[in-house]
Order: sequence, then C-alpha cells, then structure tokens
Amino acid sequence: MKKSRLFFVLFLSVFATAITSCKKDDSKPIVSVTPGPLYIYGNVDDLVTFRISITSEVRLTRVSIIAQPDNQLPTTLLDSAISTKGTTFNYYYHLPSALAGKSVVFEFKAEDENGNTGSCAKRVYIAALTPTTAITLTETAGHRLFSNLSTSPDAYDLETNSGVFSTVADSTLRDIQDYSGTDTVLSGIWKSPAGGKFVLFNGYDYANATDSTAYNAYVSGVKLTILNNLHIGDIIITKLGSTATNKYVVVRITDILDIIGKNNDYYEFTIKK
Repeated sequence: MKKSRLFFVLFLSVFATAITSCKKDDSKPIVSVTPGPLYIYGNVDDLVTFRISITSEVRLTRVSIIAQPDNQLPTTLLDSAISTKGTTFNYYYHLPSALAGKSVVFEFKAEDENGNTGSCAKRVYIAALTPTTAITLTETAGHRLFSNLSTSPDAYDLETNSGVFSTVADSTLRDIQDYSGTDTVLSGIWKSPAGGKFVLFNGYDYANATDSTAYNAYVSGVKLTILNNLHIGDIIITKLGSTATNKYVVVRITDILDIIGKNNDYYEFTIKK
C-alpha cells in the first residue's frame, strides 16, 4: 500500500511538472518599451530613443520593429534574428519633416522558437510646422467641380489642380467632392474623402493671401468636415488631407451654375496655394 501511495505521489509530481513546462513553453515573450506613455509627442528633427527590453522563457528567434505613418503603408524598420532568451537595446528614430502634423504607430515584436509572439505599440505625434517667412500664394482660376449627378468630374484634386471622378479616383485624390442628392438641384455641399477639413472664412484677406495668413486662419478657424449652402464669393481654407506635409490651400467660389438638368451644373472657383 505504501509503495502504491508513493508511486501515486511521484506520478502527480511528474504530471504537475509536465503541465508547468507546457505552460512555460506556451507563454509569449514580454516586450517592454520606454518611454512609458502610449502616446509620445515630438517636433520635426527630434530624435526619439526607444529602449526595448524583451524577456522570454524559451529562446527567441526574431525581433522586429514596424512603423506605419497615417494613411501610409507599414514599413519594417528592423527585422533581426536572435537566439537568446532576452535582449535589451536602443532604437533611434529621427522625426522627419515629411510627417509634420501626422502621427506614426510603432509596433515592437518578438517571436520565440515555439512561434509565440509578444508585442508592444507606441504612437508618436509630430507637431505641425509653423511658417516662419510669409510667402505670397499663387492664384489659378477657372477650376470647375461638377455635380455628383453629372457625367463630368465631381471631385477635385487640389494638389494637381485637376478634376477627378469619384467613382474611379482613390479617396486620397479627392480633396473636394460634391454631394448632390437624387434630384437635379446642385446641393451646395462639399466633403473631403481625402480627409481634409474646411474653414469657411469670408473675412479672409484673399487678395493678399500668404502661407502664413492661410495657416493662421486655418488654425484659428472652426474646422468643418462638411460645407453646406455654398454661395458665390465664399472663401474656403483647407489643409490637404492627402499630403504627407502640411499644405494649406485657399479656394474662392466665383460662380455656381445650377440649370435645368444635372450634367452642366458646376461650381467654378479660383485657387491660391
């Protein structure tokens, strides 16, 4: 009886050890990153230092860092093989001017020999640039945006000063788009599928527009995602949502044509940028 009991106790001990070993093997690597806050704020040309510490109960096989700026595809910054159970190192990231006014999500990942993955994420916000020397904006005229119900371009790319069709153009190219309904009346409604915001500022000094005054008017104004009830003479300032850098454009509506039918309805405007 004593031998049976002893055998049973030994069996339980071995079984418990096996379970513990399985749990250890199935655990994920632990990835810790400093600075500690989830959201980090910086300025163009700042050097952000990430301190990455990774621990694992089994050998690691790979360490990687992936960065994804707003509205852009992810980029692999680091992809390195490793064979230890832990590591600590610094990674330095220089905040580029191309991402001013945007943010970047960083994902720090570690994979062990069992295929388990641990990760940690941080988002870095890069402050927008403030114009220091006023530059007079250049005007172009005769731009037309047609009704959403027409057979003509119903959206506008303010970077290339060209009309595009909402049915085929990527959203990043549609800085302005008409949103007319199901009838033949021009709606007077604009939106920005590219993600831009609008400031309606009819008191703006359009004749003497500069990059500085456009920036200041935009920053101080009420930012709208939708413009309603547009009229001739309206002045609109927008920060382009489809550009990597800060770009402010001033639009002044010079004509609105809404006649019988829908194919010839349009807004005509000038652009300063």
